[in-house]
Amino acid sequence: MDKETNQTLRHRFRGGDCGCRTLMDSVLVGVGGSAHSQWERAAAAPGSDDLPGSGPGSRSGPGPVRPRLTMEAWVRFSAQSQARERLLRAAQYACALAGAALNRAGNESGASSGTLSRLQHLEAHLSLGRKLLRLGGSAEALGSAQRSLHLPDPVLRFCLTLSHLNRALFLACDNVLWAGKTGILPGLDTDKWSQRSFRYYLFALVVNLSRDAYEIRVLLERAEAARKRGKSLENRPQLQADGRIQRFRLHLQLQLQLLLQVLRDNPPLLLDLLRNACDLVIPLEKLGLCRSSPGFVGFCGLTSSVLSILTILHPWLKLKP
Repeated sequence: MDKETNQTLRHRFRGGDCGCRTLMDSVLVGVGGSAHSQWERAAAAPGSDDLPGSGPGSRSGPGPVRPRLTMEAWVRFSAQSQARERLLRAAQYACALAGAALNRAGNESGASSGTLSRLQHLEAHLSLGRKLLRLGGSAEALGSAQRSLHLPDPVLRFCLTLSHLNRALFLACDNVLWAGKTGILPGLDTDKWSQRSFRYYLFALVVNLSRDAYEIRVLLERAEAARKRGKSLENRPQLQADGRIQRFRLHLQLQLQLLLQVLRDNPPLLLDLLRNACDLVIPLEKLGLCRSSPGFVGFCGLTSSVLSILTILHPWLKLKP
């Protein structure tokens, strides 16, 4: 009886194997469907932190919302032609900086110049790609100059209009230079047009720095007026009682403190001042007005490019208007 019972049970289990598998598959599908719907409901909820595996005691890390937001920010950034041009500019001056460091190390150790030549070729190709991305930028600069004519402040109106006009001329010369380097205009004097474009670029940067100086002066006057209305009235008798040199030193110290406070309280103005100051080195060196090392030019170009990328990623850091 025991053998017959065992054989019967084995036959029944073998015959019902498909049924058991079907039952288990249906159970797993039901569990998976409920879990999947739970993910969908949690992801659809605004500000959801209740995603499976995203609780405070979970070991699987944050949910999929944060990477999605990062990806969306990157897509918005890369969709802008100015952002792509800034990335190529940062890569170009990074190659220049690395080439200068490699050249210096090669001169000291006698290393081969294969890597240096590749960096120089990459820098030239990146520069040509930037010129391609700047095609048509002169029309945009002219539109910005037209809009700046309606500013109420006469100093800002003059500086911004003149800066946009010089930038439009610089981009127009840069477009002609791109046509000459690509072979569209084979008989073009590239050195002449390069000098001309850098000259307009230098004028635009000088006007931009003048605008930054005007902004700093206005903010310093406001800070000085606020200081006179505040606790600084107690220090005036001491300034009048001391000698002329001591009085000048204290006045200079107060002005420096006010300047640092103004720049610290206005990050867009500080970033614009640093970016224009770094950019100023490039046309000065290209025009032969200020001799500097290629490594220093590459460092200034890379720094200004990174600052420009920051203003694109965070628009509140851009100086307005």
